[in-house]
Amino acid sequence: MGHVIVHLIRHEKTDANLKRKYIGWTDESITTKEHEFDVPINTPVVYGSNLKRCKETAQLYFQKATYLSYENLKEINFGDFEMKTYEELKQLSIYRQWIDEPQRITPPNGECYQEFEQRVISCFQNIISQNNEYTFVVHGGVIRVLLAKYGPSKGSFQQIMPSHRTIYTLQWADFSSVKEGKRCRLLSVEPIMAKESI
Repeated sequence: MGHVIVHLIRHEKTDANLKRKYIGWTDESITTKEHEFDVPINTPVVYGSNLKRCKETAQLYFQKATYLSYENLKEINFGDFEMKTYEELKQLSIYRQWIDEPQRITPPNGECYQEFEQRVISCFQNIISQNNEYTFVVHGGVIRVLLAKYGPSKGSFQQIMPSHRTIYTLQWADFSSVKEGKRCRLLSVEPIMAKESI
């Protein structure tokens, strides 16, 4: 009968992440490129978004893997909030409303949460095609959507804060459980450590 195991990994930090800017569809490279990492899983294939930060992270963590990119796995479009910080936006009432209710309020010229959630879940469902093990290198918002939908206990999108250099592993009893939208039976979290240079 088999089972389904899904590993979710957030990309390495970009300059915008370090400066605490909202980065959605902006295609920025990661800042860490020279390190070697102890990644506790191995995979021949990595699924991720079509943005550089995910591709570059996958190449860093899984050098021999094939990278399959999907536009529908990219981060939410932050619209007018893109590449801005909290300090730059905090005076705007629409920004404060969005912070309080991101699933109801859409950033000006941005993507509404329902569209984002739908494209991510639909893409995920299309990738999970049989009992197998799958590794994704994606964005914080994508991981939040997937953990809110499939995590073992109900959690809101706002409460989930995925970390960099962390593997979130979800496990289902079988492929049909995923297709039916059931929550996973197990969720584990494991760090990815940078190797020390000698």
